[in-house]
This record gives sequence, structure tokens and C-alpha cells, in this order.
Amino acid sequence: MKGRVWLQGAVAAAMVLTVAWIGFGRGVGNVASAETAAASGATPYTITVGASGSIKANPDIAYVNVAVETRGAKATDAQQANAAKFAGVEKVLYEKYGIDKKDVQTTGFDVQPEYNYTEKDGQVLKGYVAVHSIQVSYRKLTEIGNLLDALTTAGANRVNGVQFSTEKREQYELDALKKAMDNAAAKAGVLATSSKRQLKGVINVVQSDSGTSPIPYPGAMFDSMAKMSAAPAATSVQTGQIEISAQVTVQYEMQ
Repeated sequence: MKGRVWLQGAVAAAMVLTVAWIGFGRGVGNVASAETAAASGATPYTITVGASGSIKANPDIAYVNVAVETRGAKATDAQQANAAKFAGVEKVLYEKYGIDKKDVQTTGFDVQPEYNYTEKDGQVLKGYVAVHSIQVSYRKLTEIGNLLDALTTAGANRVNGVQFSTEKREQYELDALKKAMDNAAAKAGVLATSSKRQLKGVINVVQSDSGTSPIPYPGAMFDSMAKMSAAPAATSVQTGQIEISAQVTVQYEMQ
């Protein structure tokens, strides 16, 4: 009888200890979860929207890309012929148009072999091709057509295009960012109202890279050559407008 009473008492004590241990473990878990949530700064009601803003502006600078291409039986012949023609291009740039040398940049120079292919002989060396490419930063936009004509007359037989841009990009980017934030607030306001809530404030903002959309002018070489041969009129280039855009992702707290 005494042994049975002792056994029942031991079992009861073990059960009490088990319950106490489980309760203690759960208590620690709840405290840790609360502390983690508080430390993370999480809020139960948030909304995240993406928005963009853009500004259209008149360009104030053009990047003119031209090249001198020459051929020769030997690599040195092609290179020397290229240097002679390029000297005429430089004279137009620096003497006739007074362009600063810092606004003229070589973007490529190479001399490559040129081959002919026939069924009888296969690949046969024809000669060599030298190409000297430059980019000219030019701010007198109304004279772009005249500049192109002068360069092609001087020896630039490849016009790879004209891109229009602005040197006030930073200011336009700020204006575009303001528009993007206004658009984000408008979107978030509509979503919050539809959710029967109100916006409380901004929690986080992420800005994506801003972009500028220049207007290319492909085919300038063909237009210039055609006009030079058909009539004395200058090449016509339209500047149009450029667009500066900005994108943001904004997280708001709601109440």
C-alpha cells in the first residue's frame, strides 16, 4: 500500500513539472515574438505603390557622330589616306565652326583587312579599310544641318547619327521626381480610400534610375548626300523635344 501511494505521488509531481515547463516555454516564445515585431518596425497596415513622372524639354546640345572611312592596298595606305581626309574634317571643326577641342572625342579607330569571296579562289584579300569615328558636342542646334554638310564635304563619308540631349538634366530630374512622388501619393490615396482607410505617412521610398529619351536622327548621311547632289539646300534636322523621366516605389502607412 505505501509503495502504491508513493508511485501515485511521483507521477503527480512529474505531471506538474511537465505542465510548468510547457507554460514557461510558451511564455518565452510570446515575449520573443513581440520583441522581434517591435524591433523590425513592422506595421499591420501598409500600402506600396510604384509611380513615374516625366518632364518634356527642348534640347540644348547635340551629339553628332561622324566617321572618315578610307581604303588602300596596304594597311599603311588606308591609314595615310584616312589621316589626310580627317585633317580636312578637323579644319572644318576647329577653324570654320570654332568648336572647342574638348567637345570632339574619338570614339573609334581601326584598320581592318577587306576580302572578296569567289567560288574558285575562296577568300581573297582585297585591301584594307581604315575608319576614324568621332563624336562632336555641338550647342548651336539651328546650324546642325550646315555642320553635317560641311563635314561630309570635307571628307566625313559616314554620318552615324545625331542625338539631342540637355545639359540641365539634373534640374529636370528633380522636377520629374516631384511629379513621380505626387503621382504615387494620388495612387496610394485612391487605394487607401477604397480600403476604407486613410494614409498616415511615408515609411519608405526607393528611387529607380532616371532616364532621358533622346531623339535620334538616323539616316543623316543619306539625306545629306542626296541634298548635296540634287540641290544646294542644307540638310534639315529637326530637334523636337526630349523627355526626362523618374520612377519611385513608395510605401505608406495606413490607419
